[in-house]
Amino acid sequence: MIYLDNAATTRLDDGCWEKLKKYNSQEFYNPSALYRKAMESSKAVKSARGVIAKSLGAKCEEIIFTASGSEADNIALLCSLKSKSGKIIIGSSEHNAVYNCALELKVRGYDVQFAPCDRFGRTDMTKLEAMLDEKVVLVSIMHVCNETGALNDLAGISKLIKTKSPRAIFHSDGVQAYGKINIDVKSLGVDLYSISGHKIHAPKGVGAVYCRSGLYLKTFVYGGGQENGVRSATENVPSIMAFADVVERNFCNLKNNFEHVCELRDYLNYELNCNFENIKVNTDLENSSPYVYSFALNSARGEVMVHCLEDKGVIVGTGSACNSQKSTKRIPQALGLNDDYAQGTLRVSFNENNTKADVDAFIKALGESLQELIKYQKSSSKDECILSRLKLR
Repeated sequence: MIYLDNAATTRLDDGCWEKLKKYNSQEFYNPSALYRKAMESSKAVKSARGVIAKSLGAKCEEIIFTASGSEADNIALLCSLKSKSGKIIIGSSEHNAVYNCALELKVRGYDVQFAPCDRFGRTDMTKLEAMLDEKVVLVSIMHVCNETGALNDLAGISKLIKTKSPRAIFHSDGVQAYGKINIDVKSLGVDLYSISGHKIHAPKGVGAVYCRSGLYLKTFVYGGGQENGVRSATENVPSIMAFADVVERNFCNLKNNFEHVCELRDYLNYELNCNFENIKVNTDLENSSPYVYSFALNSARGEVMVHCLEDKGVIVGTGSACNSQKSTKRIPQALGLNDDYAQGTLRVSFNENNTKADVDAFIKALGESLQELIKYQKSSSKDECILSRLKLR
């Protein structure tokens, strides 16, 4: 099976098994207990916190471990606001974890507004600037768009916010950026930044949120006061240690991995445009993460194509896995996709272990699937040849 849906999740790194086994079966102690073995577990978690902090250019005490990137987003948006009213701005192409938090804040009485994006999913800086004023208390713009790979200029956005909305808190969902590009939260000017483990070959069920020193977060989970009192619960030590282990071992290869994946993405783009007509590319190759590539088929449903490709041994997605169980028009509308293409989106997402042979297999499977769908449509008595526009060159 060829796996090209790495933006949804990634295969667990082989090196994680040792950490998971060690901290589940040998060093299984509760870090909050008082005996010596528990204190050693506490020190291990502190060490892991330092690894994550270093990878972000942050301080150890600025990292709060969470159960996921979605939980990190929830903590950032729901626990950081001081005032009980004001304007909140989020990007129109945000992940559901941010979008639905914003809807909850709207219910609580905040004036929630959505910053438009261009057709690639990148926040429109000019329109964002026009929305900023002294009433804004929170802005959330993702670093890399999980749908298209679009890269937002966080440093530039931060400057706009500081100039026009100086009391506003700036959060960014960095789940699709972390582990793919170099990140320095201080240089980016963000106050809060969310990351996730399972997008970079660490276990599911672990993530973190960076919270700038001096920024107070209200309690999200009440209990024993773990994670600076924000998220009480016995720490998930095995997953935290595996998360830090992946970061420590693999982040030294960010540059080489980026260049390798960039070659794969460009090769995919070339092969698609050489072999197929009437596709719409949703990814800006000049200003995006190469790890995510999105395109849309004309009059062929993406979910149908996903199943056809899976039958041929290739796995891709249609977009965010969090949207996969229900139809949503929010992202296609934000990208400006018309009805012909809105339901035909496919997302190919790479990791550093993918190869050109994987791309070749995808192109072959896509061509065969289109031919089969055209043949099926021709045999139908209704809407004959609706897929004829999906020609192979």
